[in-house]
Amino acid sequence: MRQLQLNIEPQLDAQISDFSGPGWGAVIDAIRQLHAGLLNRFYVYGNAGSGKSHLLTAICDSYLELGKSAIKVSLLELLDAPIEAITSLESYDLVALDDIEAIIGVPHWQKAVFHLINNHNETGGQLVFSSRFAPKELKLELHDLRSRLNQAVSVSVPNGDDLADRQALLHSVLERRGVHFDAQIIEYLLLHGPHQTSTLLQSVDQLEKLLQGEKVKLSHATLRQIYALIDEYRQ
Repeated sequence: MRQLQLNIEPQLDAQISDFSGPGWGAVIDAIRQLHAGLLNRFYVYGNAGSGKSHLLTAICDSYLELGKSAIKVSLLELLDAPIEAITSLESYDLVALDDIEAIIGVPHWQKAVFHLINNHNETGGQLVFSSRFAPKELKLELHDLRSRLNQAVSVSVPNGDDLADRQALLHSVLERRGVHFDAQIIEYLLLHGPHQTSTLLQSVDQLEKLLQGEKVKLSHATLRQIYALIDEYRQ
């Protein structure tokens, strides 16, 4: 099982190669260190929609490709599950915990994550965390957990404002999927579309569905429809 499915959101489509823009360099370097076993804890943070969940999905997939076990879990989704659910994660080579800020004000889940970190360290497992907040800004009540998270290598993800990052992401995703967009669409998407990684990827998904099977020159009416769709994602 790659992800603990709690029926909140659809499975994300992402690969490490998607995050090829210059702003992602420090993140990709840390992932290489994870693969090499040089890191046992890695923490990424950034604004909502900045691509953290996609990144964690990609990291887990990269471990599966190496023949290792990996699982991504949103703590926001896990809060209503029995506390024992977290013990099932201890057998994985890598556990990616999304939305770590969700356990602020929830002491029993803070203790559970703290014990998961300790038990995973003993077995040589690795952990990846994501949050909207940097470790030092995370207002967790359990001091020991704050200390463990502050010991992790932490990197902020780019906010998408850099055009070069959006160009690289779009090129990598389209090439991986074998999808071709007209140059006019790509230009409009990059200049007038959403900057945030997750929303940009969502708009690509919708455009791919809309243009499926398109083999003729795009009409003005179709282009207007496409531009309107992109504008909706920018709002």
